[in-house]
Amino acid sequence: MDEWMFEQAQRVTDAATAAAIEDARRTPVEPALVRDGVRLCKDCEEPIPARRLEAWPKAVRCAECQDDFERRREGR
Repeated sequence: MDEWMFEQAQRVTDAATAAAIEDARRTPVEPALVRDGVRLCKDCEEPIPARRLEAWPKAVRCAECQDDFERRREGR
């Protein structure tokens, strides 16, 4: 890849990153569902796995329910 192609790819990546960050900023933060100190998924009410919370500390849904939520929100 030459320098021009690299710069073009970097611009596309930067634009996509900026758009994703802006979208995340506009998305309201939902309150967590917590019982007995354990964060539960808002949809299935099962504990959110520690690995999910490590990857996304603000998670309010388990990964499976989050995928379903995003599909519904996008109308898929």
